[in-house]
Amino acid sequence: MDSNRYSENPTLREKAKNSSPYAAQRAMVAVARAFPTPLFEVKSPNRSALVDCLSVETNPASGRTQLEVSRDWADFVKRWAPQEMVEEGAGSPKRGGRFLPGELVQMVEKDSSEQEEEEGPDRFLAAQARRFMSEWNALYSGYYGRFEDTTQIPNMRFTYEKPTDPVSTATLQIFSLKVTKIRGDLQWPLHVFGMVAVRDAADHNRNMIFLRPRESCQILTQEDPYLKLTGPTRAVVLVDPVTFEVDMQVKGITEGEDESLSFLAVTFTNSNLLKSKLIKTDYASKLSTLEFKLGSIVSSVEATIFLKVRPGWGSWPDGFRARFSACTASIAGKDKAEVILLDSGDDKVHIDEGSISLSRCVASVEISGKLKVCVEAWRGEDVVVSTSKSFKPKEDGESRGFLQLGFCTLDITVCWSLVWSSR
Repeated sequence: MDSNRYSENPTLREKAKNSSPYAAQRAMVAVARAFPTPLFEVKSPNRSALVDCLSVETNPASGRTQLEVSRDWADFVKRWAPQEMVEEGAGSPKRGGRFLPGELVQMVEKDSSEQEEEEGPDRFLAAQARRFMSEWNALYSGYYGRFEDTTQIPNMRFTYEKPTDPVSTATLQIFSLKVTKIRGDLQWPLHVFGMVAVRDAADHNRNMIFLRPRESCQILTQEDPYLKLTGPTRAVVLVDPVTFEVDMQVKGITEGEDESLSFLAVTFTNSNLLKSKLIKTDYASKLSTLEFKLGSIVSSVEATIFLKVRPGWGSWPDGFRARFSACTASIAGKDKAEVILLDSGDDKVHIDEGSISLSRCVASVEISGKLKVCVEAWRGEDVVVSTSKSFKPKEDGESRGFLQLGFCTLDITVCWSLVWSSR
């Protein structure tokens, strides 16, 4: 077996350890120049195939640990590297008697210099986010359009039409996002704009969960650091790893004084296959740390929720604040694991022809579980009403119910749909 040997490189070793699963082609080259032990910590779907290509040998003369790359390496590269890079690989450094794409080598060498300049988890995540667009384009643009495109898969996709192979699947519930720490010269309150999106295996396009233009910032305070989420627009499939994409800014006096609050492209992998679970995870940027509160919901369906004031049965009083939320019974009450459908704050509740305008309307729930829709109303600081209605999930169709609030009757419609993992 022919082989090439590469001495240990600590910088690239650390890089291989932290490589994104979307950067498999970059990790290949990085690992080929690195001590392979951290490879077992690389969370990549291609990990096992890559491990088969590598072995460790200690040079008895020098005592240095080196890496042997077998001929299988070339087959691995051919399978996982973008085809155009493989075709252009002539004249590149050889691995195991075969050519390795030169462009990949250049990418890693460039990233290695960035890694030396940028140390620490926040800097690494920023570098990863900068690479994300080119990686996405190489993998998915030929199938799913432009990098900036939002998902065209609607909610309620199978409410009135059954899929050919109906099955409930794991989904990811996004309960909340908040800024837990700020650094540098940032001070509360923060005038925040930008976007947060999630990408899943259904179409790999952006499913927006937060989107604000510069002229319509959300003001975050130390007492209330939560983003007002407006999505996802459909349930998030948790079959393969999903990616959270964050690009948020803090508004300055002028555009030139705006600062990057958070710039991320990070993956979340479902490691929980047996029961639904509440998950908290933090991601650091140069000037802030974001906390994601998530739910891994097993064997689930999508619930789209509509609220309407019943005509002739009262009205929503002026000056009454409201908070509408939904949760799945299996993790309800655990540290406020709920989807905020609308929190009016100090604003009035907007009603259009009886229908309440919700910020979010989609939730996930286990097919064998229970969906709970909650309503709270205040007048000033006094709670006027706090009540809820539960629904048994279905694979399709609608469920209807109502809540008597005293000042009005609220009709609730839940549209159920299975979640499809591919087009």
